[in-house]
This record gives sequence, C-alpha cells and structure tokens, in this order.
Amino acid sequence: MLKLSLSDSGEVALFVQIREQVRSLMANRTLVAGMRLPPVRALARQLKVNQITVAKAYRDLVDEGLLDGRRGGGSFVREPTEQQHPIQLPEAEPNQPMLAERLYELARAPGVIAFSSNYARLDDDNVAAVRASLNAVIEQRLDSCLHYEPPAGRASLRTEIAHFLNEGGIAADEGDVVVTSGAQQAIDLTVRALCPAGAPVAIEQPAYYGAINALRGAKARMLPVPLTRDGMDLDVLENHLSRGRARLIYTNPTFQNPSGVTASLENRRALLALARRFEATILEDDHSPELRFRGAAVPALRALATADDHVVYTRSLGKVLLPGLRAGFLLAPPELLPRLLLAKANADLHCSGLIQEAAADYLKRGTWRAAVERMRLAYGARQRVLHDALAAGLPEGASINNPDGGLSFWLSLPKDIDLSELYFRAVRRGVAFVNGDVFYLSRADARALRVSFGLNKPDELLEGVTRLCSLVKDLQTRRSRSLILS
Repeated sequence: MLKLSLSDSGEVALFVQIREQVRSLMANRTLVAGMRLPPVRALARQLKVNQITVAKAYRDLVDEGLLDGRRGGGSFVREPTEQQHPIQLPEAEPNQPMLAERLYELARAPGVIAFSSNYARLDDDNVAAVRASLNAVIEQRLDSCLHYEPPAGRASLRTEIAHFLNEGGIAADEGDVVVTSGAQQAIDLTVRALCPAGAPVAIEQPAYYGAINALRGAKARMLPVPLTRDGMDLDVLENHLSRGRARLIYTNPTFQNPSGVTASLENRRALLALARRFEATILEDDHSPELRFRGAAVPALRALATADDHVVYTRSLGKVLLPGLRAGFLLAPPELLPRLLLAKANADLHCSGLIQEAAADYLKRGTWRAAVERMRLAYGARQRVLHDALAAGLPEGASINNPDGGLSFWLSLPKDIDLSELYFRAVRRGVAFVNGDVFYLSRADARALRVSFGLNKPDELLEGVTRLCSLVKDLQTRRSRSLILS
C-alpha cells in the first residue's frame, strides 16, 4: 500500500498531490525500478477519490518517462536513464528573459495592474528616514566607506542586525552575522557552500523560485517535500533523510512564498528534531515575518534551535524596510561560518560599504519600528479588500487561501481554465500575475497562480480584480461553449 496523504483544501489539485507524492517516493527510493504501483481502482478506493483522478496522475508520470504503463498489466516504475532527471529544472533558454526581468517589466508597464511584486512600497516617512541616513553617512562618514570591507560585512551593520534579531526573539551576536546582497545571495551562498554538485537537497513544494534557481545553479539534486496546512510533510522528509540522501533542507516556514502557509509550532519542533537526528542543516528563509496581520507570531526555527541544531537563517531588509538597497544577511552556526565566508569572498568580496553604513544608521535610529507598524496596518487592510474581492469575483471551482500575513495570495482556478492562455490574455487586458509553474520542480498544477499586492496602490486593487475575474469567467464561458459545440 502506498503511503499517501491528500489535502482537500482545494489549493492543489488532487491528481497533482498524488503525482508529486509518487514522484517523491521514487526520488527517495521507496519506489524503485520494476516495482508495480497499486491498480488505479485500488488506489482510488484507498484515497477515496475518483478513479479518473488517479489515472490522470499515473498518465502524467508515464508521459514524463517515470512509469511504464502496460495496458491490462498495471503501472511499473521505470529504470532511470542517464539522461533522465525528472526533478531537475531545465537550463534557461539563451534568449529567454529571466523571471525577475519579466516581473520588473510588468510592474512598470503602462496601463498594467501588476499583481507580481512580493515586497512593500515605502511610504513618504520611511523614504525620508532612508534619505536622512544616507545623507548622514555621506556628510559624516563617507571616507570610512571608500575602502574594501571584510567579507562578513561592516561591524556597525552586523551589530545593528544582531540587535534587530534579538529584539525579534532570535538570539544573535555580531560574530554570527554575514552581510549579503539581499536574502537571495544569502540563499545562494549557503547552497554553494554546503551543497556539492549532485548532492541531494530536500525542498518544500511549491517553493520560492529563487531558491529553486540557486539549487539548479549549484547542480543540486532536488527532492520535493509536499506542503501541508501545517508545514512541510515530515513523513516524506523523513524518507529523504533516513535513506542517507538529503543533508540540506530548504524551507520558508512563515508566510511561505508562494502558498502563504505558516508552519505550526509543533511542525517546526518536529522538523528540528528530524534534522538533528539525521545531522542535516536547515536553510531557513524568513522573508517578511514583520507583516503579520492576524494571530500570534510563531518563533523562527532559528529561535527554537539548540546548540546541537544546524540552522542557517537568511533574511532581507528589503522585503519590508529597505527595498532596492539589496541589504540582507545570514546567521549561521560557528562551524559553518568559514565555508560561508569563503563563498561570500569568492562571489563578490563584500557588499558596498556605503550601503552597509546607511543601513546600520537606519536601524540604529529606530524609525523602522513605526514604519513596520504603519505597513502592517496598511497592508492588512489591503489584504482584506483584495481577498474579499477575489473570493466574490472568482467563479465556482476556484479557491483562494487567506494567509495570516505576507503580501501574496495563492489561487487555484477551475480545471477547465488554461493558465498559459489566461496569462497572455490578462497582460493584454491590463492585469498580470505570476504563473504557479515557476514554483515547482517539475510539471506543476496548471491551475495555480500567485497574486501579490506589494506595489499596488489601494485604488488599483478592485480594478485589477475586476479585470482578472472577468477574464477568468470569459475563458470559462468560451470553454463551455466549445465543449457543447464539439
């Protein structure tokens, strides 16, 4: 009997959950070449789903060359070939624009309401605070910024980051901090320092596309771990760890990008215990814990970790406080710091001294506390407006999550909607979003998309929802008519 667990939340199609969990069992060698999968009817009865749902999951795996479907003879796991890398993303096309570039262009395209930016817009008071810090550094300490810095970063900024973290419940010392060019570089450095080419890495699914790209760049072998409402599926993760495969675990446990899931306290403690038991390192991506609109905060994994736990904590000051300055950092156990510092030195020697000193001055002034509170109130109100409008405007068969914080929603559309067609028609109609497939390692749920509202002005929200929902309904109507005519 296959050990599969399905969620009926509607956020991920049932056949996709079956397909991805079977793929995980292949990746962790629970299912090996030659093994026969349960018959469609038997698995459907076990999972209490329609037989068509199981058949579609099996058919996708056959199409990808992972299963051998024998008419009347069942479905068997195929022997992988040297060319077969079912969970490895393909290299980008040479002339294909990067996703970051496409999102940048969409966010600034005339007439387009772009639900694509997952970071905050600064208000006038915060812009003034950043300007004051830059001016103070230029007028008073510019000469000290015009020389090379240590790879770990300027002591002034590392000290302020440690204070910032301690105030948020994460014990930190200046010596534990490495300043990076945003959290993306912190993730990339960790992967390059701790993950040799071909090494297996457990990564939640769906996952932040920047983490997927960093792992792809390091030629890691990515082992997918499905997300549940409670956080990572720890049964699947334990399979990856128990077979001696994954020794690095990537997770974004708070307001997960893109799903919005926040792992529970129990899930986090169990995750730490698993990693400790198998001597694995956790790479914790904590992008915007400040933007909590409801409920009590859940401590970061790093805050819960003991001296025996290996947690590399990455964060950016740019998601909420200083977007565009590329000021981020990582916090690591002492035994991992030499490798991380070497990776930083090899990447770019160090971050800009001027930007570091300005960020240190900004944190030391303390105006960020009031800025966070203003943004929390403003974006909480926008989230409620956007959620209610989407929930009311989307057709039957669609679903939308309602996370306790963050700047995104995760949507699933009716099964008769072609998301690729919707994407291109939406841009022409003046609204944009991020296709869900970029957050998956392999063929994704074709109905999932991310709607972010970080840069949207309040008066754009309802108009953007109107454009998107009307287009979804138009496509659904067209599809229904074509089925009738056929």
